[in-house]
Amino acid sequence: MRDDALRLSDMLRSIEQIRAYTAGGEAEFFRDSKTSDAVAYELLQLGEAAVRLSVGLRAAHPEVPWSRLIRRRNQMAHEYFRISPTLLWAFVLEDLDSLERSLRKVSAPPR
Repeated sequence: MRDDALRLSDMLRSIEQIRAYTAGGEAEFFRDSKTSDAVAYELLQLGEAAVRLSVGLRAAHPEVPWSRLIRRRNQMAHEYFRISPTLLWAFVLEDLDSLERSLRKVSAPPR
């Protein structure tokens, strides 16, 4: 069974993967559907890990948009036909940096 620390590590790994997949920029992202599919998969993984974190950890860190990640995961799993490369790219531009910062703070060992 995976604990919260491993799930947070999984989430940060997914963010690293998204960064690697989108390093070529917007034009490359929209040119290759495999890239948008890979980003969609990693976003699904992010949401799945968020769902499986303990309620206590999520409650202790309301600055992380847990419910938004979980809603996005549910949308991708159940309303996949509404996911577009444009929405994925918007997540990369608008949400990825702040999500990573928040998760790194949660993951950091206490001082």
